[in-house]
Amino acid sequence: MESWKVADLEQNVVDMEGQKVGAAALDACLFGAKVHGQLVHAVVRYQLAKRRAGTHSTLNRKGMRGGGRKPFRQKGTGHARAGSNTSPLWYGGAVAHGPSPRSYEFKLTKRVRRQALAAVLSDRKQNDKLVLVDKLSVSSGKTKELQEVLKKLGLAEQRVALVLPAAKASEEVALVWRAGRNLPRLQLLSVEGVNVYDLVRNQVVLSTTEAIAALQQRFAGDV
Repeated sequence: MESWKVADLEQNVVDMEGQKVGAAALDACLFGAKVHGQLVHAVVRYQLAKRRAGTHSTLNRKGMRGGGRKPFRQKGTGHARAGSNTSPLWYGGAVAHGPSPRSYEFKLTKRVRRQALAAVLSDRKQNDKLVLVDKLSVSSGKTKELQEVLKKLGLAEQRVALVLPAAKASEEVALVWRAGRNLPRLQLLSVEGVNVYDLVRNQVVLSTTEAIAALQQRFAGDV
C-alpha cells in the first residue's frame, strides 16, 4: 500500500525586475502546515533563553569579606541592635536573595522546533509574504546595487529575511552576502541558519529557488 503524501504547493517565481518567470513547487508539509501560534511562541522563548548569558551576580553574605565581629555592643548605644556589618539592612551590606549566575535554557524537542518553523513559513506563504527569485546576483558586491533590486521587488521599506546558500557556496553568493551586510532592514540567513525567531522578527521571507530547494531538502521528512 502506498503511503499518503500531501500534494505540493506552488509559488510564483520572479526575476530581479519583479516580473513573473515561472513557478516553483513547495513542500506542503513545510509551507502548508497549520499556523500554531503557541508553538511559535514557545520556540521564540526557547531561542531567546538560550541566548541569555546568565552572568548576573550579586554578593551575598557568604561572598563578602568581614562581618565576623559585632559592630557595636548590644545595648546602650541608642542604635538598633546589629550582629554584622554585612547585613542586607546596612548600606554597603550584602544583597538578600539577589541573582546569581544561572542558565535560562530549557528543553524543547526537535520535533516541536521544526513544527514551529513550518508554521512560520506557512504563515508567510499564506499571507503573500514569501518571495522567490530565480536568481539573485550583485556583480559589484555593492550595497546600493542590492538596494535597487529590493526596490524593484517592492521590499525596500519592509524588514526582509533573505535566505541564501552559505557565502562560501560560490563567488556570486559571496557578493550578495557582502552587499547585504549594511542594509538595516535586511537580515541575511544561510539555509543552515534559518530559524523561527529570525523569521518572526522579519515581515517578508525572500529567497532564491536554489536556497528554497536546499531548505526543503534540509527538512525533508522531518516536519
